[in-house]
Parts: sequence; C-alpha cells; structure tokens
Amino acid sequence: MMPQELLIDVRSPLEFSTGPLVSDIAPTVNIEYTSIDSLADIYALQNIAVSKDDHITLYCRSGRRSDIAKTRLEQLGYKRVRDIGGFEDARRTLDRETVARQLDGMTGDDDTGAQDAGTGAAASKNDGREEVRQKSLDALLAGLKECGELERASGA
Repeated sequence: MMPQELLIDVRSPLEFSTGPLVSDIAPTVNIEYTSIDSLADIYALQNIAVSKDDHITLYCRSGRRSDIAKTRLEQLGYKRVRDIGGFEDARRTLDRETVARQLDGMTGDDDTGAQDAGTGAAASKNDGREEVRQKSLDALLAGLKECGELERASGA
C-alpha cells in the first residue's frame, strides 16, 4: 500500500475553529497536540487507516506544539513526520508546495502518475482538482503581476 498524506493542525479546537490551512495534499484534520497519541483512532473514525509509513505534516500557531507532536509521533514509531512550523510559515510552505505540484502538472510530469519526490503526493491530470489548481495559479499570477506593478511604482 502506498503511503498517504496527512495534514494535521495541532492547535486547540477553538483555534482550529478560526480556520485551518488548506492544501491539495490532504484535508486538514484537527488533533490537539496533547491528543496526538490518538492519531490513528481519530482517523479510524473517518474510516481512514493510518500507517507508520504515512507522510504526516504538522503545524500549529507558533511551531512549539507541532514540534512537541512531531517528537511524540516519532517516539510512537511514525517514520515520515514533518513539522512545518507556525501558522504563517506553514501557510507559505503549503502554498509553495502546491504551486510546485501545479507547475509539475503543467509541464506534463504527472503523465506517469509518479509521486512527487518531496512530498510523496501523487499527481494526476484527472484527479478532479484542475479547477482548484487553475484558481491557485491565477491567484499566484495576479499576485506576481501586482508585485511587479508595485515595484515599478516605487521605482525599484
């Protein structure tokens, strides 16, 4: 069985209710860092079997709690755990990785259905996410255009 991607927000449920980060790698699940030992049980409630080889990505508000959760998951035998830090750093990391996967898809690298070496995310042209990719790419291009206009206006 191929490892799956798990994206976990280890903030409190109250913090999570203000809005989680979203990514094309996986739906965001809230497991407070003090409950991280229950990861497999929480996913099982959603009919998702978790393996010790799955790719687990963690974040929180500042990076402290996600680091604690990463250490604990490693102690429990999970092999592919990464902490992408606090909320803003995590947002930048997920956005950068999403754009990289989209660009890979645009160049045709996803024709084989091969996995992205950096994240293990399977890429496929027919995975039902073309619209999300296009919106993200459009937003990125608009932002880059705006940055260029701001630089020209400031004489940079």
